[in-house]
Amino acid sequence: MKIFEFAFNPKKRKDRFFEVFSYEPKSLKEKPKGSLYIIGELNNALEFNSRFLKRLSETIQREYYRSSLKGAAPALKVALKAANHFLRDESKKGNVDWLGNLHLAVLLFITVKEKKTMFHLAKTGNIKISLVRQGMVVDVGKNLESSSHQPGTVFGNLVSGALVPNDSITAASKEVFDVLSREKSLGGIGTLQEAKQFREFFSKRNRMLSLSSGVLVSFVIEEEVAKRSPINKSLLPRLRGQASFPKPRLMLPKGVKLSFLKLSLKFSWMRHPSVFKKQAVLILVFLALLLLGVLLF
Repeated sequence: MKIFEFAFNPKKRKDRFFEVFSYEPKSLKEKPKGSLYIIGELNNALEFNSRFLKRLSETIQREYYRSSLKGAAPALKVALKAANHFLRDESKKGNVDWLGNLHLAVLLFITVKEKKTMFHLAKTGNIKISLVRQGMVVDVGKNLESSSHQPGTVFGNLVSGALVPNDSITAASKEVFDVLSREKSLGGIGTLQEAKQFREFFSKRNRMLSLSSGVLVSFVIEEEVAKRSPINKSLLPRLRGQASFPKPRLMLPKGVKLSFLKLSLKFSWMRHPSVFKKQAVLILVFLALLLLGVLLF
């Protein structure tokens, strides 16, 4: 999904505040709950309420992601109840600055398949939410009004649906929406998919938009492509400069033994020294006679 955010003269009036908040899943536990976006506007506001939109948005985000309920819609309803409670507390404290001046949209996107994205919407005030599909524009937030008239209870029903690739959801503050409606160009915004296209689109309407103040956020649904998991290099064997190899060993099956032939020289006459002496004397006499004969010759 591509997201494009534009602000038109947001500081034109000092008593008007615009805010866009986005919350992406930060853990595997939060990932099934999708991405949460909040677009807010507070008119005729005093300076001390400059952080009012942020505090309200943080309440919705915190309660939604920490909910233990299964399913996005039930969890989002719990978060909206917490937002209603926050607003009631502000009224009890004497802060009624926001009554009639709060315009806020809560958008939730959850990718369930490559070509299917679930969409949930809650809103109050004059924030305009449009769905553009194949050139047709539908005001998806038209019937979202609180069924309760109790003070401080401003969020009630939800709008839910399925989005397909090339669908576009546009959230715009009232002044910006009115300019685009007069020119019948809301359908044209739904066909834009790149930042350059948006810049060219708004530059042609610069004169009209310069007189208005507000924000516009466009969500372009794309087909999700399954990503291949990267190779974990830490699991691969490391090659070092010096390699050492084990010495070769002769491996024999168990139970097999090698026996080597032992050579032994045995002399029987070594066992009897007296015989050895007699033979030695005879040899010496023989050698002496032989030497005498040689001399006489």
